[in-house]
Amino acid sequence: MPVLRNVDVFVKPRADLRSKSAAGGAITLVASTTAVVLFFAQLYLYMVGSSSHTLHLSESKQFHMLSQDTVDPFQSRAYDIQMKMPLHIHITFLHMDCSDIEVKLNNSPITNRDVDGRSKKANGSRELVLRAKRPNPVELKRIFGSETSPEALRHKGRGCTLNGQLRVPVVAGHVSITLTRQAWTEALNHYMARSQWSELQKAQDVHRNDYNMSHYIHTIRFGKKIPSSVASTSSITPSYHNQQPKGKYKMKNSHRPLENKLHIIENQMGGIALENIQVKLVPTVSRGFFFEEQYYQMSVVDHTIQPETMVNQGVNMQPGLALGYDITPLAVHHNDGRDSFLIFLSSLIGIVGGCFVTMGLLTGCLVHSAKAVAKKVD
Repeated sequence: MPVLRNVDVFVKPRADLRSKSAAGGAITLVASTTAVVLFFAQLYLYMVGSSSHTLHLSESKQFHMLSQDTVDPFQSRAYDIQMKMPLHIHITFLHMDCSDIEVKLNNSPITNRDVDGRSKKANGSRELVLRAKRPNPVELKRIFGSETSPEALRHKGRGCTLNGQLRVPVVAGHVSITLTRQAWTEALNHYMARSQWSELQKAQDVHRNDYNMSHYIHTIRFGKKIPSSVASTSSITPSYHNQQPKGKYKMKNSHRPLENKLHIIENQMGGIALENIQVKLVPTVSRGFFFEEQYYQMSVVDHTIQPETMVNQGVNMQPGLALGYDITPLAVHHNDGRDSFLIFLSSLIGIVGGCFVTMGLLTGCLVHSAKAVAKKVD
């Protein structure tokens, strides 16, 4: 009790109660502890800062429709940086051979493969943009959970992984990764002949999965990789799937719908189908204290088109994966900042001083209440 009396710093409203008391010391300790906790909490919030999200009209981009072969190389390079965005593609087809796959950007072939299965730009001998190869053990482990699992061992030495980066104009477009026309013709001929086989012959068919388009999307990303802090606070619509009953999806990251996504296709034609993915890109500008970065968040809708539908409706595309993308006219600005120092100082003074004022008022109310009760008793 003497210790509590020593820390009593409150001025009592009555002259006969102005001596230090244990109750006053307890009130002082409570007020001081609360003030210290709130002081450090306010200081932490000021140092960490706060995030805000606002909507703006996205910045317009100009691009040339005609070839830029006659333009100065430095201007061409500047245009490529400012008016295009990188599209990173890393996909593994579990059954397909690399020689049976073609990649197109806006219906124009962008690759041709050499004897080693490497993909080069079709319009020159510049750097590789896509590399086509067999899946390595790391990729198989990521897909099946373990490189020694029965599924991984069954796919060892099979399949095709496409990995690389393209630069695409910041306008609507589409990328297709599909069977070549020759492979599609061979697949149709095989399954037309297979329809005449007996059930025993179908069960013994070793080529039934040669054209299976099941795949694993390691990543499809536009622009730079968006930080988790921005993705988790985003209000962008997640991925939606609309597909036939057969087949299954497996996703590991809802904030990035086109990463770590396994799509197994099962149908009567050995997994031949077209996955159509439509992406709405939302430009996102993230501003911090010393940086400003631009990202693209994605709203994804995809569905699987079965081969019967492709034939009946005359879909002008081979089985595989079709990615269509468009850019919204609105941009999200993610701002990381902190309030001005004067606002912080006024808040701090108000919080710390308010604790002692509140405790003082509470003490006064209790004393006056006790005085009123004592008068009634007398």
